[in-house]
Amino acid sequence: MDETRWFAPVEGKKRTLTGPFAILYALTGAGFSLWYLYTSGFGLVSTETNRGFYLLFTAVLVFLGFPARRGAPTHRPSLLDFLFIGLAVASIGYWMDQYVDYAIFRVSDPNAWDLTMGAIAIVVVLETSRRALGPAIPILSLLFLAQLYYGPYLPGKLSHPGMSIERIIEFTFSTQEAMFGVVTATFATFVFPFMIFGAFLERSGAGSFFMELATALTGQWRGGPAKIATVSSALFGSISGSSVANVVASGAFTIPMMKRIGFKPHHAGAIEAIASTGGQIMPPIMGAGVFILATLTQRDYLSIALMNVIPALLFFTFILLMVDLEAMRTGLKGLPREEIPRVGAVLRRGWHFFLPLVVVLGLLFMGYSPDLGAFWGTVSTFALSWLRRDTRMGPREVFRAVVAGAHNNSSAGAAIGSLGVIIGGIVLSGLGLKFSAVLVEFAGGQLFFTVVLVTIISIVIGMGSSTTGSYIILSVVAAPALVHLGVAEVPAHLVVFYAACLSNITPPVCVSAFAGAAIARADPMQTGFAALKFGATLVLVPFSFVYVPELLLQGTAPEIAYAAARYLVGYGALAMGIQKTEFFRGAISQWRRAAFLAAALCLLFPLLPWIELAGFALVAGAWAPTLIAARPRPQVPPRA
Repeated sequence: MDETRWFAPVEGKKRTLTGPFAILYALTGAGFSLWYLYTSGFGLVSTETNRGFYLLFTAVLVFLGFPARRGAPTHRPSLLDFLFIGLAVASIGYWMDQYVDYAIFRVSDPNAWDLTMGAIAIVVVLETSRRALGPAIPILSLLFLAQLYYGPYLPGKLSHPGMSIERIIEFTFSTQEAMFGVVTATFATFVFPFMIFGAFLERSGAGSFFMELATALTGQWRGGPAKIATVSSALFGSISGSSVANVVASGAFTIPMMKRIGFKPHHAGAIEAIASTGGQIMPPIMGAGVFILATLTQRDYLSIALMNVIPALLFFTFILLMVDLEAMRTGLKGLPREEIPRVGAVLRRGWHFFLPLVVVLGLLFMGYSPDLGAFWGTVSTFALSWLRRDTRMGPREVFRAVVAGAHNNSSAGAAIGSLGVIIGGIVLSGLGLKFSAVLVEFAGGQLFFTVVLVTIISIVIGMGSSTTGSYIILSVVAAPALVHLGVAEVPAHLVVFYAACLSNITPPVCVSAFAGAAIARADPMQTGFAALKFGATLVLVPFSFVYVPELLLQGTAPEIAYAAARYLVGYGALAMGIQKTEFFRGAISQWRRAAFLAAALCLLFPLLPWIELAGFALVAGAWAPTLIAARPRPQVPPRA
């Protein structure tokens, strides 16, 4: 892409727009971003306009950038695309114009225009999701609509009297409970402004700075490029909030470096995939899902981010341990010294990139809303870019940043209308509580097995959805089951959220691992299983939220410190057990590997006090041969 042009070709997944169509896309995207920058900074807009414009702009960009079928034009929109754009404008525009009249005069008595435009809007949002994300989410949406009509035929506790087609269309379209519900409101109000903020940071050079800083900090260590990928993904992934976007952005640099020093291609892709997935759980920003979580649990965003600090740090520590042991096991070194910049020099050039994050966090700590934090973070990024000549954002860079923010939203935003349809189907039929009851009953009322089932269900649903999409669905049908069994509301939702993240790296469909495999030119399934190995703790974290709430800052300071230390020891034991290698000494025997794995299970699943003590004893016993071998031997004087 030519960076000197205002209207460069727009590269999509299967279509590259050029000429006047690239200009149309860019102007639409710029208008989209500027409108929501205004609303995040000043908020002077009606609820229906805020939600309606989000779905409308997203649909228009998707119909311009994603072809309807294989044989469709790949360099311009077709007549069918413009037809869908017209339908989107007509139906969503009608909702924004008529919502107040409907809410006052026509509740439960929609007219023919309400039903006609409602049917068109449902088709539009389903087609938007299908084009950008494939058929899985639209099919799931249709199933949830169908269960509303065929309620009497559903089995057991899931059955209900059923609804008419008119009632289904009215609830899905005319109210603010489904398509234009809380999911759309959260993305329009909170998520999209942070996507714009991330685009400004990237255009100002923050992405390159974080990558260079990670190189300076970790490049000299063994397996250095893999540690660069981990640290940079933690830094930048928190801002981008999308695991796939993070893989593509940082993986283009880190994956070739990992391969160059000797990492196998599927290991290089896997390390980038699991580190990028961790970006979604890394404070301060964490990505789209946490805003939905804060909205559904009615907790402020900052408290949710703070609760995730210890789990996120432990997660990335485990990845670094796994990478270090992999490098030791295979004899890999760090980067050549001449390729590693000095930390001081890097910080002198880019220290100002931390200030927008300070602005965002400062506003959150002062009690302001996240969208206002995103607005001033964006403004401060622009202002601070002028501190250095090579990072200054002129009119062209600002324009490209607002277009990039809208473009980055296309894939994530394409699912939102369809997810609203799913949520509407669940709410209207009361399916959420019914499914939760079935889940608890199937697990025999056992909390441990309920968490196992939630994890399995999240992997299945996540095969055709993003982390955010999986979490939104599971938050309604699975989180109540955990609450019913005595788990506090926020930890219950975090269980579901982390389980949804797991689907990014879990075969057979693992989008982050597949993205890493494409860059590494590796086998996708091999990469997926390797990512699951390097991120094994992601399987265990949901259980920790249930049994060890101290990790979520629920307890006294000594209790929290002890829980974090115990998990750190447990993660270290797990890493050595998986890699069959100990720190500083190399390969270990099978009995010691088994002891480390057993110790990890005892420390990470301390269901009884004596099990926890057994874990520490096993760690000490497994380390004993190393400690004995390291003892200095007394010097025996030679015989005369």
